[in-house]
Amino acid sequence: MKFESMSLWMPGLAIALAVLAVLGRLLWRRRARMAEWRQRPDALRDAQLLSVEAEYRSKGARPIVARVDRAYRLPSGRVTLMELKTRSTVVVLPSDVIQLSAQRIALEDELGLQVTDEAFVLIPARAPAPFAVRSVQLMSRAAIDALVERRWRLMDGVEVPRWPERENVCRRCGQRAACRGAGERLVGAVRRPQKF
Repeated sequence: MKFESMSLWMPGLAIALAVLAVLGRLLWRRRARMAEWRQRPDALRDAQLLSVEAEYRSKGARPIVARVDRAYRLPSGRVTLMELKTRSTVVVLPSDVIQLSAQRIALEDELGLQVTDEAFVLIPARAPAPFAVRSVQLMSRAAIDALVERRWRLMDGVEVPRWPERENVCRRCGQRAACRGAGERLVGAVRRPQKF
């Protein structure tokens, strides 16, 4: 093949590859939109996707910074939140409700939009359904503010941490390794009450 003939088909190949890349990207985006649409609960079918993986910050002396997985604007103008979880069991934990409630406060303060009291947790499920959506009621701003204040009192050593009702809570905790030593350094010995 001569150099002259290569110079004729190389631009055509480059254009064809560019067109294929654009078409592939458009197809991928369409599939992503369709997958997101299939995951929506019926209550959000008419909603507009407002944000995905966006970070918001509340106002105040002790601001809450929260990353919202998905926020949907309803036709009424209010916003509904959805949290995506990757756990093996289809169960909503109290920490999910706390997380979504904190997200509500941060989003309302930063954007000035009203968020509904109902939010959704999306959890992968077993066949035949690829996912499960659970509705939750969010905590009030006063309840979240109380949790934030308690956290600061614990961090400052003003309040003594208490053991959870069940030991399995400690087994799943991300602070398990540091908990006992940190509690003893901050506020004295923190021990589980002995049962006699």
